[in-house]
Amino acid sequence: MNLHIHPSSEWHAMQDTFYRKHRIYQMQWAELDLARFRVAASSFAGPIALLRDDRQLLEAGAGPLLDSDIRIYSASGRLIGKVEYEGLHIAAFSWNAREQLVCVQEDGNVRVISLDDSQRHRKHNDRSQVESFSLGAEARERRIVDVRFWDQGLVAMTADFRLIYVNDISEPKPRMLADAHIAEMPRAWTVVPPHLTLSHHVEVLVATGPTVVSVDAVGVQDQLLEQGPYTCISVSPNGRLVALCSERNRIQVVSMDFQRSFSEYSHDVPGDDALDIAWCGSDAAIASFATQAVLIGPFGDTLAFPHESPVHLVQELDGVRMFNAMEHSFLSKVGSDSTSVFQIGSTAPAALLYDALDSMRAHSARADEIVRSIGDDMALAVDACIAAAGVEPLVEYQQSLLRAASLGKSFLAMYNGDKLVDMCRQLRVINALTAYDIGLPVSLMQFQSLPFEDWVQRLLSRNHHQLALRICRYLEQPVDQVYIHWACAKIHASTTLDDDALYRVLHARLEQLQPNGVTSYVDIAEVANACGYQRLAIRLLQHEPRASNQVPLLISMGQDDAAMAAAIRSSDADLVYFVIFHLYKALPLGEFFQTISRSRVASQLFEKYCTDQGAPVLEDYYYQEDAFAKSARLIIKDNLAERDVGKLVANLKVALKILHNDKAAATEARAVDSQISLLQAQHQLERETPGHAFVGLPLNQTLAQCLVLGNYARAGKLRTDFKVSERRYYWIKLRALVQRRDWVELARLANAKKSPIGYRPFVDECIQALQYQEAAKYITRCESSTERAQLYLKIGFYHEAVFAASQSRDIDMLRQIHAAARDPTLQHDISQMIDQMSH
Repeated sequence: MNLHIHPSSEWHAMQDTFYRKHRIYQMQWAELDLARFRVAASSFAGPIALLRDDRQLLEAGAGPLLDSDIRIYSASGRLIGKVEYEGLHIAAFSWNAREQLVCVQEDGNVRVISLDDSQRHRKHNDRSQVESFSLGAEARERRIVDVRFWDQGLVAMTADFRLIYVNDISEPKPRMLADAHIAEMPRAWTVVPPHLTLSHHVEVLVATGPTVVSVDAVGVQDQLLEQGPYTCISVSPNGRLVALCSERNRIQVVSMDFQRSFSEYSHDVPGDDALDIAWCGSDAAIASFATQAVLIGPFGDTLAFPHESPVHLVQELDGVRMFNAMEHSFLSKVGSDSTSVFQIGSTAPAALLYDALDSMRAHSARADEIVRSIGDDMALAVDACIAAAGVEPLVEYQQSLLRAASLGKSFLAMYNGDKLVDMCRQLRVINALTAYDIGLPVSLMQFQSLPFEDWVQRLLSRNHHQLALRICRYLEQPVDQVYIHWACAKIHASTTLDDDALYRVLHARLEQLQPNGVTSYVDIAEVANACGYQRLAIRLLQHEPRASNQVPLLISMGQDDAAMAAAIRSSDADLVYFVIFHLYKALPLGEFFQTISRSRVASQLFEKYCTDQGAPVLEDYYYQEDAFAKSARLIIKDNLAERDVGKLVANLKVALKILHNDKAAATEARAVDSQISLLQAQHQLERETPGHAFVGLPLNQTLAQCLVLGNYARAGKLRTDFKVSERRYYWIKLRALVQRRDWVELARLANAKKSPIGYRPFVDECIQALQYQEAAKYITRCESSTERAQLYLKIGFYHEAVFAASQSRDIDMLRQIHAAARDPTLQHDISQMIDQMSH
């Protein structure tokens, strides 16, 4: 194959292992002296932040970029953002896992700045635009002098050498670690993240004197070392090893418990002190010196990589990135798949398959011979070529390896080609990210370690919307995230367009996602509102499909009526309540009442809530709205449990007075008036009959209790006063007299005049009271002979029942009586009657 640089030409052997140092970029930041800057580089091919080192003296007329701004570059050295940071000294800064720049000031304040913020040239003190929090009073009083970071948190050291840690920057809760009683500024210290410790809590390794102490929230442990003092400390990615560099440039790799030493290296160059230590994988440490970087293997073997100027080390999952002002390189361990293909003299199946492709391109018959020699190992050869392509940085060799895999696959009857297709797709995306103008030199392992959405977000934060859109469509992923970010960036960048013009621009692009458009417009509307385009924000919210997203933003914009309308359209009672509660807190009470009264749904829900909770504000609402009937009902309901008759009557009179103001409530007014009269009468009855409760009883029960007590005159007066109908009164008196067992008065009631309820109720009540003789007196007054026969049969008066049944010639009733009777003579007579009636 006509490829100029063989992959193995970049390999460096360490015993039977190879390491590859591949130059990724020639840096674009020409003529920058990195020694004058404090540098923070993000992992996962992230950005590089530079801040002038104000601890160094500068010559008059110093070069460019020596102001107090933080400049942010891509991995290729292209300027992608700037943060104005004036006045306050930064103790330390670094990147977190979300590509946010975390800046810790000496006063303990922490600023979290995103790439989006840096591209809009935001200032450090604009709190509405950047996240911030404080490390607490201890940090403010003692002053922060140094900080160590990990993906999610940080540990800060105060001027008196106390340690403050934050486990999660997104939810900061600063806490103190144990006091290590450090007397002077440590020359080196590092953090062991919680996920690497046995306790799952953060630990700190501090080099003090000749030893190292381990500090956590509980206590301090001296590791009892004697080779110090140490100038560099680094913990391996898996948390099992620690690399230590002493001031004599003697580097040791020891176990995490400091009990075993695995390898040592002495750098015997006077004046060339170690600047930094990082890890290339989990078993090899790399130290940066002034003119070279030295890789220390697991058994003490070393590899030296000379440089013209010191390099900065960035630890990655599968290697380490090294950059200075001139170039950016990636050092990684060569995998077994790459070795099997490209190692000189390799006869592995993958190497043979690769050679077969070369012979085929040369139209050589040897290609068939090579393929036949691979035999049953063809599937392994295909897999190895695919895997080797995934870690190969040169596009030409990626293509050759994938073509070799495709060639081998064609000789396999049963092989799933999805692996090859997926690798092609992923490598195409990775190569697009690694492009010089994009500056994301990501490896396959790094690409697969983060969710796809994170890579899209990293492109968007650099304003590479077109590439992000193409990648999403190529991998058949949702593109909403891209369009939303583009719209937000467009709003931020627009300085001359008004609301209507900007809406037309946005709508023309967003409607390309028809039929449904983007899934949510609320993020775009929030940005529009924050940038002063309120009319644009309102128009965008009209496209928002979820009212739960619309309403809070409309409220924050002061569009209370629109928020209420959106909440009501959603038919979500909780959302309407959300608007109601906001209005209640935000508006004067009178204005609040006027606002909710304009909506029938809102007013009804407000009334229901106040009624359920017993809120006194409902009375004020009814008063302002002239809702007389409702106000009166509220008074009545509030007094249902009142036992003081005087207070109850007084309150009911207030309710009655209110009801008189509402002509439509005439019926309710009469009912309240009657209730007042009844309460007064009941109160009088209680005074006349001590020991008997009347207040609170309904009128029917009041009448019944008077009759049961024998107070017939009082009951008659109540009947007259409250215009109780005769039929109703008869029912009440009948039941009361039966309960009282006053049969004389019952007979008087039955004989006074014709009963308006008939005489069957008299019979039924007596039967229910088991007074059959009394019941028989009234059966004769029932009009139907059949009914009389049934009633006599029910109380066991068989002779009377036979007589009544014979009068109506009811044969079926006679048969029922015959079956129930136990008197043989009577049964014989009934049988004769039935025979006579049958003939």
